[in-house]
Amino acid sequence: MDKWITAVLYGFSSGAILFLVSLALSIGYGLMRVVNMEAMLYYSFGAYATYVVVSQTGSFILGAVVAMLIGAALGLLVETQLLRRLYHRKMMFTMVATYSSFLVGIGVIQMVWGLQPKPVSSPTTVIVKLLGANIPLYRLLVIATAIVAYILIQTMLNKTIVGRAIQAGVENRDNVQALGININKIFTGTFVVASAFAGLGGALNAPLIMVGPYMGFDMLLLAFITVIVGGLGSIKGTALSAILIGQVISVGGTIWGPLAYVAPFIAMFIVILVKPTGLMGVKSAAY
Repeated sequence: MDKWITAVLYGFSSGAILFLVSLALSIGYGLMRVVNMEAMLYYSFGAYATYVVVSQTGSFILGAVVAMLIGAALGLLVETQLLRRLYHRKMMFTMVATYSSFLVGIGVIQMVWGLQPKPVSSPTTVIVKLLGANIPLYRLLVIATAIVAYILIQTMLNKTIVGRAIQAGVENRDNVQALGININKIFTGTFVVASAFAGLGGALNAPLIMVGPYMGFDMLLLAFITVIVGGLGSIKGTALSAILIGQVISVGGTIWGPLAYVAPFIAMFIVILVKPTGLMGVKSAAY
């Protein structure tokens, strides 16, 4: 029983990181109708920023803050200089353009940090007993961070004037601009926030894996599965899907090792067969 409880709790922590990283993909499609495949750069650079800061200062919290700032800065650069030129283009065009940017970013990482994976020490080695199982406190902190991020995003989108403007802008951008609201700046700000959370996801995952130049490729595939299963453009669906995918990876891997790699695809195929739009997919939803 302890083994299964541990697997479930580990699945929640994996899902938490998946949710943070997938936000940029989900919001990018929900707001701008572009598939920004370079979103995993924010994740990768966030992880490397954490490695550098922790190596130099020993402060993981400072590393996470720097990771968020770098993710936000990259998101701002990409949205203003690349994505705005791709609006209203065909999806395949945007995917090729953003994937090319992703490859360029991977090349930069290789030039700066090389090919050798880098370890990042965990900010805490405390073990807590939960439901009879021994769980690293750090895993629980990761879960708590994702919950806070979800609450902040949902509050911003549903409880503020800016959030209402975003929802209206998704439906009809011209009408919102006619009211004197600069919807482009609002979209940019929201995208930057999502990019910051992707950088935070890289920081949080850094102590759990070896930070390497190709870590973005593995996460890109899982993030795509997450947003597809949840429903493109749905934040609630992304959160629910991240929990599901995290569980099938962790519990599936506990049942049989190879299932950790195969189970996400099985889950995706089952969801698509039952509901092609995803768990909470709505044609024009961004919330």
